[in-house]
Amino acid sequence: MIFGVIIQGLVDDDGNVYLLDGQLSEVQVFDSDGEFVKTLSREGDGPGEVRQPFDMLWMPDGSLGLVQSFPGKIIQVTTDDTPAGVFQTGEQGAIIAVVEAEGDGGNLVMGGVDVEITEGGQIRHMFISGYDTAGNETAKYVTYDVTWDFANFKLRESEQYLMLFGRWDVASDGGVITAVNPEAYELEFYAADGTLQRVVTREHEPLKRDEEGYKLMRNMLEGMKRMFPFPVETEYRDVESPVNLLFVHPDGDIWVQPMRGVRDQPEGVLAVYDVFSPEGHFLRQVRVSCPGNGLTDGIIFASAERLLVVHGLLDSMVGLFGGASEETDEEAAPVEVVCYRIAD
Repeated sequence: MIFGVIIQGLVDDDGNVYLLDGQLSEVQVFDSDGEFVKTLSREGDGPGEVRQPFDMLWMPDGSLGLVQSFPGKIIQVTTDDTPAGVFQTGEQGAIIAVVEAEGDGGNLVMGGVDVEITEGGQIRHMFISGYDTAGNETAKYVTYDVTWDFANFKLRESEQYLMLFGRWDVASDGGVITAVNPEAYELEFYAADGTLQRVVTREHEPLKRDEEGYKLMRNMLEGMKRMFPFPVETEYRDVESPVNLLFVHPDGDIWVQPMRGVRDQPEGVLAVYDVFSPEGHFLRQVRVSCPGNGLTDGIIFASAERLLVVHGLLDSMVGLFGGASEETDEEAAPVEVVCYRIAD
């Protein structure tokens, strides 16, 4: 089986694995033994079709939701590949780009960018917000604005949505947990209605960015520069964000992958996670022990029992974001997905 860019994976109650390919714009389905079963959706604009999806989730009606970035909407298909509708926001007058979506506890949450065109530039409204079934916004969890003045412009890493990507999730009660502060190891707990309930912090020592870290971010931002018809300078952070990834486990615990959790780990350890209770109490650290590189491989907890490792995910995503890998004498390894059963 040939993969493009596998950026999300889910497992159903029968153990079937659904892999979202953002480059091929389709979902490839495998049974519990790893045998290919079928393909869902395809590239296009017709019913059940999608273009460059960035995320995938189970919708409240049991269908698969394929998150299309632009124009931002969620294409729904059933597990037998029948078109099941389109979810999109009711907002008007903005260019809406959706990058992520999660849903639980009756709360559908999306993250992305609204772009407001101004004279000589843009105002980019970054957001993580909740929506009702009609697509109306019900709550705001994270918002901040970035102004692009093309007469005095610099592309800054700290102002991109990449600072939010993968650092939030939805709990079973519909609440939202975020870890988007680039300067502090800080978890913010929101009720479904957007009320900030508490902030949990954990001590950390700033991690100076090494050459591999610079390379990964350069590859991403260099692609973005191509959309501008004039030379663009870039600005990078000298330290890594304390938190790399966050997700809510099916048992309710919150698993946080600190950036140090994928740096300088002993051989055989892919990543280390800090685990917090649903209330935010630190419980323990967990090592994910299997072959791979935690910095460049994707780690997807597809269910309570299944872990997917996407080897070469970061390199393949560079192209999806419009970037280009720096020149190397080595050919990029093909994308490979390995499914593991989680053991205590």
